[in-house]
Amino acid sequence: MALLIGRPNVGKSTIFNKLIGAKTAHTSDIAGTTIDVNTKEISYMNTDFLLADSGGFNLHPANELEKQIINMIFKYAEKVDLFLLVVDYKTGLIPEDIEIYRNFIKYGVNVFLLINKVDSIKNVENALSEFAKIGIKNKFTISAENSIGIDEILESIVKEVKSSYIKCKKDKNIDGTVKIAIVGKPNSGKSTYINTILKDNLIQTGDKPGTTRDSIDSVFNYKCKKIILIDTAGIRKKSKLDFNSENFQKQTISSIERADIVCVFIDIQHGLTHDDLSLLKLVTVEKKQFLIAFTKWDIIKINSESNTTIQDIKNEIELNLKEFADSHYIFISSKENKNIYKIIDTCIEIYGSKNVKIKTSDINEFISAQKNNLLKGNIFKHIAYGVQKNTDEIFMPTFIFFTDNKGKIFSMKDIKFIRNTIKTYFKIKSNVEVLIEYKNYQK
Repeated sequence: MALLIGRPNVGKSTIFNKLIGAKTAHTSDIAGTTIDVNTKEISYMNTDFLLADSGGFNLHPANELEKQIINMIFKYAEKVDLFLLVVDYKTGLIPEDIEIYRNFIKYGVNVFLLINKVDSIKNVENALSEFAKIGIKNKFTISAENSIGIDEILESIVKEVKSSYIKCKKDKNIDGTVKIAIVGKPNSGKSTYINTILKDNLIQTGDKPGTTRDSIDSVFNYKCKKIILIDTAGIRKKSKLDFNSENFQKQTISSIERADIVCVFIDIQHGLTHDDLSLLKLVTVEKKQFLIAFTKWDIIKINSESNTTIQDIKNEIELNLKEFADSHYIFISSKENKNIYKIIDTCIEIYGSKNVKIKTSDINEFISAQKNNLLKGNIFKHIAYGVQKNTDEIFMPTFIFFTDNKGKIFSMKDIKFIRNTIKTYFKIKSNVEVLIEYKNYQK
């Protein structure tokens, strides 16, 4: 991700608009009108990268709003791979430009100096000489208003992105994009979690249900991957928003369909409700990989008088989950930063294993091994052989087991048992689908 930084009114938003090729950021002649970090995805020379436009800031804030802008930009800077420091040629180099630069070099990433408002070629040498004192190696003279120098900046950003990509490969990290839908009942902690992850306030949150006005895709880089968090909070209306509202249902279904993996948020204060189970069933109907996050774990109080323990609470949850008991679940607290990144790590792990391919010979070796297991053999003795279903349209590894015993009825409990056994045996992190088919071997 590349982040535009600099004093107010040096032209950052205009540069942002030119780089993305559209007027998305708000531009104005009034200093300091951009107060949020606006992030867009750019594709240039067959390379995708993220560009963010920060609000102009004063390192010596005069009011609360300016303090908020500074804090937001510094927090956002922790996720940045490249800074684009914008200065104004017509104003000349001033101490504040140098001070801003010194505040960002501590993040240990490259800085490009964009000298804006160089409207004539005859001023290029003067501009480079003037701003050489700042000590930045990569300098560009541009005129955003006249679209001069924009392509050169894009080409240089692409080179930097590709350099980071090569580093990821050398570190043996897997690149790619993972889209994670954060779903749950209103006020289950979805937006608070996303804010905690992003370390800024890009999403409006509050104590009342339904305070997020629109679906928002939050994009950030994590362990050489581009993570897209899809917040599925309902659109706020005059009437109270609830789980059954049409807007909530539509938005949730749309977000689940778009996602690679779904994280279902459940407020542990209220335990598992009918609405939570309905949402879990909706995710399984869509055949999406998912995990369950029990939120607000910091609020849970252990009752010493009744000898209730954390393990008792976990056991009760597993019992109430019933048909979803074999799913991944995590206890989190955004307030205390407990397990917030474990969700991302687990999602990446689950999504990465969805494409697992297992040879038919290995599957049948697995069946034979289970038949010889006195504890598990009772179910597997009815299975003749198995194969993995091979299609690009499925969202999880699917296994078909064949039986020639017409009299054996495989219950849901049996299916779950087979699922868990095959996941454990082959160390599959994602959910798996198990199908049983009857096949008559008699001629």
